[in-house]
Amino acid sequence: MLVTCRVFAYDIRVMKHAALVSALAVLALLAACDVQSGMTKKSLEKYNPSPTPVINVPTPEPINPGDVVTVDPEASGPTISVNKPAEAKRVKCTKYNRVAINADGLEVNIDGVCKQIMINGDGNKITVTAVSEVVANGTDNKVEFYKYANGKQPFVADNTSSNTVAKGIPPEPAGKTVK
Repeated sequence: MLVTCRVFAYDIRVMKHAALVSALAVLALLAACDVQSGMTKKSLEKYNPSPTPVINVPTPEPINPGDVVTVDPEASGPTISVNKPAEAKRVKCTKYNRVAINADGLEVNIDGVCKQIMINGDGNKITVTAVSEVVANGTDNKVEFYKYANGKQPFVADNTSSNTVAKGIPPEPAGKTVK
């Protein structure tokens, strides 16, 4: 029986060493393994975002104080709709109105300061004294303004990116002659 106990104790020590060596071997294999192989890394590279380009936003030109028209932003007149060519000759924004142009190919001259000009049509040419917001839901529309409402550039929502909104030179008043 004494021989059996010694053999048994020897077997336990050998098994402990074998288990320790096995655990170290498994740990070494796991530590040496790369979670992603080289092929996996290369296939995932195409899904990684590319570096974000630096966008240089141009500095807006300073606004000449003489080109500023002050209006009460809380004021609001009725919406003026232009739906036919006969209505398109001259429109007046007297109370910071909204103007809706629902036609194609019109030339609309707007006197006064408008809260918003919404264009639902194509190929319109609009001139306005000043406007706070332009919404263009058509194509090839041109909006020209002469002054800045409350000293700010107009907010432009161009839903087709083929419309232009730009500051123009006001026309000479009637009766003045240019030398």
